[in-house]
Amino acid sequence: MGEAGYKYWRDEDATLMAEYNRRTEGYPFTRGTDSNMLVYDYFYGLDMPLLCMEVMNGGFSGIAAWMLDDAMHSSGDSGKTEDIKLWGMWNILGEEVFNDASQEEVRPWYYTWALMCRYFPAGSDILRVDRGNQPDVFLAAATYNGRQVIALVNVGEEDQNIRLNLPNSIPEAKVYRYEEGNMPVNTNGYPIPVETGKTIAISYQTQLKAQSFMLITNMD
Repeated sequence: MGEAGYKYWRDEDATLMAEYNRRTEGYPFTRGTDSNMLVYDYFYGLDMPLLCMEVMNGGFSGIAAWMLDDAMHSSGDSGKTEDIKLWGMWNILGEEVFNDASQEEVRPWYYTWALMCRYFPAGSDILRVDRGNQPDVFLAAATYNGRQVIALVNVGEEDQNIRLNLPNSIPEAKVYRYEEGNMPVNTNGYPIPVETGKTIAISYQTQLKAQSFMLITNMD
């Protein structure tokens, strides 16, 4: 699946579409003809891994996000800086071309997408999962070269107590969490785990906060 991303044209997304339109009014870098003005927002970092999970669980062999860098593309390939396709994880030419260095800052959805890309690599064996009766919780799981990974996202408004029933325990696991105001990174800005060296039992219970993401793996 290519050019994966969200637009808000359906009736149920009317509130998001109104906010999208509000942000494009007078915006100097895009007329909004082919953009998503909400890529700056925390919640997009939940929607994109959820989409990735659904694609994997639906039997696709891969997914590519739209897109990496705002500076890559403009509407109609015009090259006009006032109508770029603003969808990226950053704009690498924010200062040099757009006179706004803040556009070069890494946007929140990079955090979760980088983790999904790193720990669900090409060649992974996607495992069948059962979400049970928690409609706001989505998950995906895989094995790769004898290692395991599980990713979960809670898009609901309430914390959820999660019990994972696994085919095997996961020794020496790392746990990453993406929570608003709590997205730990190293000095290079890359996600770092909140727990390491953890053994995830075959029956494992944890809490997944409202509007948050978690990834558990023993991959390097």
